[in-house]
Amino acid sequence: TRCYHRSGESEFYINQVPCRLKDITDFLLDVGISPKVLSVIEQGHIQDIIASKPENRRILIEEAAGILKFKHRKNEALRKLDASTQNLERITDIVQELGRQAESLKRQAAKAERYKKFQGEIKELSLKLFAKKIRQYTADLKVIGEEFSAQTENKTAKNTRASFLDNQITQLNIEIEETLGLLNEKKEGVYQLTNKISKNEHTIELKKSQINQAETDIRSAKNDVTQLQKEIVDQSNEAQNQRAQLGTLSEEISTEEHKLTEESRILEEKKEYLNAIENEVKEGSAQSLELLHDISKKKSDLAALESQSDSLRHRDQKLSTDYEETSSLREEFLVSLNQSNAIVQEKSEHLEELKNNRQLLYQKTEQKRQQLTSETNLLDTLKEDYLTQSSLLTSLKELRNKFEGFEDGVRSLMNHNENGGRLKGLRRVLADVLKTPVKYEAAITAALGEKLQGVIVNSYDDSVEAITYLKENSSGRSSFIPLNMKENQDPPVYLNGNPGILGKALNFIECEEEYQQVIEMLLRNVVLVTDLSTAVQVFQNPEFNGTVVTQNGEMIDSQGMVFGGSVDEKSTSNLLSQNREMEELATKTNQLNENYKTALKISDENKNSLEKMELKLAEENQAIHQVELALNDSRNELEQHRKEIERLESKLSLIKQEQSDGKKGMSELNLRKESLVSEIENSDLKRNQLEEALNLLQQKLNSCKVALEEKSDGIGNIKVQIASLKGKKENTLTEINRLELQQDNHRHQIRKRENDTKESQQKIDETQQTIKIVEKGILHDVREKDRLEEEVITDEENLREKEESVKEMEKESKDLSRNIQELTETISKIELKQSEIKIQRAHIEERTFEDFNVGLTELLNRPAEEFDVKEVEQATRELKEKIGRMGEVNLAALSDFRTTNERYLFLKTQQDDLADSIHLLHQTIERINRTTKQRFLDTFEKVNEKFKETFAHLFRGGKAELSLTDES
Repeated sequence: TRCYHRSGESEFYINQVPCRLKDITDFLLDVGISPKVLSVIEQGHIQDIIASKPENRRILIEEAAGILKFKHRKNEALRKLDASTQNLERITDIVQELGRQAESLKRQAAKAERYKKFQGEIKELSLKLFAKKIRQYTADLKVIGEEFSAQTENKTAKNTRASFLDNQITQLNIEIEETLGLLNEKKEGVYQLTNKISKNEHTIELKKSQINQAETDIRSAKNDVTQLQKEIVDQSNEAQNQRAQLGTLSEEISTEEHKLTEESRILEEKKEYLNAIENEVKEGSAQSLELLHDISKKKSDLAALESQSDSLRHRDQKLSTDYEETSSLREEFLVSLNQSNAIVQEKSEHLEELKNNRQLLYQKTEQKRQQLTSETNLLDTLKEDYLTQSSLLTSLKELRNKFEGFEDGVRSLMNHNENGGRLKGLRRVLADVLKTPVKYEAAITAALGEKLQGVIVNSYDDSVEAITYLKENSSGRSSFIPLNMKENQDPPVYLNGNPGILGKALNFIECEEEYQQVIEMLLRNVVLVTDLSTAVQVFQNPEFNGTVVTQNGEMIDSQGMVFGGSVDEKSTSNLLSQNREMEELATKTNQLNENYKTALKISDENKNSLEKMELKLAEENQAIHQVELALNDSRNELEQHRKEIERLESKLSLIKQEQSDGKKGMSELNLRKESLVSEIENSDLKRNQLEEALNLLQQKLNSCKVALEEKSDGIGNIKVQIASLKGKKENTLTEINRLELQQDNHRHQIRKRENDTKESQQKIDETQQTIKIVEKGILHDVREKDRLEEEVITDEENLREKEESVKEMEKESKDLSRNIQELTETISKIELKQSEIKIQRAHIEERTFEDFNVGLTELLNRPAEEFDVKEVEQATRELKEKIGRMGEVNLAALSDFRTTNERYLFLKTQQDDLADSIHLLHQTIERINRTTKQRFLDTFEKVNEKFKETFAHLFRGGKAELSLTDES
């Protein structure tokens, strides 16, 4: 039983017990029921069995042996064997690759274990050494502190006397400083006036040089105008010459075209004459062929007459006896013929209708089958494309998830974070958060450079934590981009309207809202241009203060450094294009998947429809077969009646004709034979004459064709000459247009030069007015400068008197300062020694915490031990040298080896299971082959024995047997 549900699903039952369709198929095969078995013999099938080929007879014996179900199971086993073999090959490749990876990781893990052991020994020795040094430094600091106090008291007493003298000196120095300030201000005023006067004089010289340059430009413009006017006159004369040449070419073209027309007319007349001759040849050939047919027909008639004459002579004696018997038989057959005609007509109409219906159904079935075949091919193509693209996309995603192609530090941090590590605040790499059109990828990559591999973090604290992790694990370096980056107060980028500027880089970037600020900070002063020459022009503009990048990736940074050259395909410049290609590949894969599902649905619908149509076509074929059998029987019977009646009627007519005509018929036959012989001779003569005339016409036709070909060649040469003249005409017109365009260009340059002359003259007038104003300012500044110089001389005399008093006080102060300096040096040495001890102690504390995460309190709590410091330091150095000789150590190899090894062992088990499954399938197929072969041989022997008995019974004796040529 099959139960359908509204959802489109269905279930199968055997005795109300749910089962699979395969269970039902196996059950029916076990009882010998299948679309291919001969449990039911239909009409006409016995004849097919008797007339079948040896291969088909073997199928009958196999069916009788009941091995169809074994073949079905063998085919299933072969399909499973193919699938298992393919799976085994894929798993074998994976196991081999994992084996190599596991072996490599095993070596790395052993190396990491040794590394951890050495690090532990170094930690223990270092902590023991650091604890002893900390205790020694503490005792030294106590002794140094007592000496420092005594020297400080002596220094204080001498500083008191020195301070009194310093106050007096300071008061005088203040007065001197005030005097010096006024004096310097006046000197500065003199200096500024001097510079101003010099600058104005330089300005006057510059203006005069500008006037001279403008006058030179005016003279140059007048000379250029004269030269351009002369060139315009020359070009005008040349254009007149070209127009005259153009007229000559037009007349030559007209003459050649008239000649071509005349030659074409003559050619057409010759073609008409040639066609007339060809028509005459065709008519003559037709007449000759007609005569030949007439001769053949007459010869046939002659042979027929001879045959009739012989027939009349031989059958004349039987005609009288057979006439009465033939008449009675004819009447009986006429009645039967009318009845058979009616039956055949009815069955023919029915058969024709069935065949038309079958033909329409067959055409629809073939169309549906072809459509299904093309859809199946399309489905296979879509599936293969989808699997290929999906596999490629998965591989690319796995590589990107492992951050292949990134720096070691980035790969270590991001993989550690995705595996559930302790690092917090890591977001994404910069290359994964921004997008840009394809044509700007090289530019954005050049602008950001190695920043594309930067890791975006929440804050600077997260950056510090990540760097600490990289140091602890020796995992390389990385760059970090905090979301809360400090904003630079740079002035905005100046765009000067250069047509080669594409715009700011930010305008070509797409990213998520939360990362918009980061992108703006990185690219706020980056401008995109078309090429490197435009980039140089933009950067050299004094108002520009940013970075310029071209579409091809050349760059001039804000410091003026230029970057460019070929691009390394393996560098990080591929990160943006890799992201874009992965997105395009994902879109393509999804589209292929949708197309595959749609095609699969349509294919299933068409398969169901085709099965229904094939079933209906089989029913139509069966019905037509039944009707054809009945119709053939009726037609055979009708044909027999018709033939018999025709035979009787022919026989009656011959009897009647020969009885009435007698000897008269024989004489007429002889006369007709003589007449036919004479007509045949005349026709042969006419045909020979006609063939001679045709030969003459054919020769004339060949000569006309030769003349026609010569005339055609002459016309072709004329056409080539015309085409050459037209080409020269076009070139002349092009030259005239070029000359006119140059004249317009020269006139435009003349107008431009005249305008430049007017502007230069106006500029000269304005510059002369400016010079007069500057000369008045210079005269006023000279007078002010003389007044200030007199005041400076008076102030310098007062300053020298105050400086003498200060010198006497400074002499006494120096003696005190020398004594204080000696004490200060002594105290400084004490402080320096104290600071060195403190720094060394702090350095040990810092190293202890950074290298071993041990604080000062924990370090001092360690028990005091007596040991040789040099021996401990030597042992520590040896351990560090061992670690250095180990090279790079992958600490993550321990967990990676454990994971890879587990997967390797699991897949190895799967590989063994598949190998066992394949071995079992081979055994199953061999067992099926042995069973089917034995059952076939047993059944063949039984059928052969039965065949021998049946043959002897049917033919009442004799021998016959079946011979097996291939036991397999």
